[in-house]
Amino acid sequence: MALAMNRSITAITVTHNSAHTVRGALARLPPGVEIVCVDNASTDDLSTALSGLAVHRIDNPVNLGFGRACNIGAAAATGEFLLFVNPDVRLGTDAVDALMQAAERYPNCGVFVPRTNTVDGRLWFREESEIDRLSGVSLPTRIRQVWGDCCVRFVNGGVFMIKRTLFLDTGGFDEDIFLYFEDDDLSYRLLQRDEPMILVSGAHAVHDIGTSVAQSTRSRIFRYRSKMRSEIHLRKKYGIAYSPFVDILRYSTKIGFYCLTLNRNRLINSLGRLIGIFDSILDRSRANRNGGYVA
Repeated sequence: MALAMNRSITAITVTHNSAHTVRGALARLPPGVEIVCVDNASTDDLSTALSGLAVHRIDNPVNLGFGRACNIGAAAATGEFLLFVNPDVRLGTDAVDALMQAAERYPNCGVFVPRTNTVDGRLWFREESEIDRLSGVSLPTRIRQVWGDCCVRFVNGGVFMIKRTLFLDTGGFDEDIFLYFEDDDLSYRLLQRDEPMILVSGAHAVHDIGTSVAQSTRSRIFRYRSKMRSEIHLRKKYGIAYSPFVDILRYSTKIGFYCLTLNRNRLINSLGRLIGIFDSILDRSRANRNGGYVA
């Protein structure tokens, strides 16, 4: 059934040096889907990757972060529904139609998520958001299988569909989050609005997690730095207690331990997080000097 019910959809993808994988994501979209690619100042050959595809490309002069780039794509979209899809996601043949059919079955719902697996077949699903975790809310973090459509509390930003009007009314992604936990924040705000979020069991996708980003030491430090900054932002936004000095001590101790045990991976992760803590302290200091404004 070709894009059932004649309702329009815009697929939005954000790239940053993702030319090696983005074509595989976009080429699986069915005819009739408007495609918007927002590029965050890539230095690879994105033009070749997109050649022959009907794509509305938006080039940001600098890397503005994932959430802000998604919002730029949403502002340029014309579809009734927005389908956010990461460059490393592969949608099943009938996934888009299945999502659109679900929108017909559940007319009072505006958010739809495909059943997503990792490349090794594990269900990629969690009920607990980062805000739940930081708040100490105890929820199951994984389930093993899905046997039918069901309501969920968390929308994975790697691939999901949402009514454009709902996305805009909700405020889109929080642009103060550069990278990581944008979907946690959006899901939490949708829950606060009592907006149902439906996992559609008949819509399938595979997420080859992490393959759209560089794996260098510098890149990994940057990612964990960003994760820490985002975590601290969420704590401040939702009034969750936080002491940067406790975390400085914790991650400094971890760095020392991982140096002694030659655990390079965990050392890199902890170093990135420690840098993120100091970033946030400097941000707060600048904001205080500027009367609450951070340039």
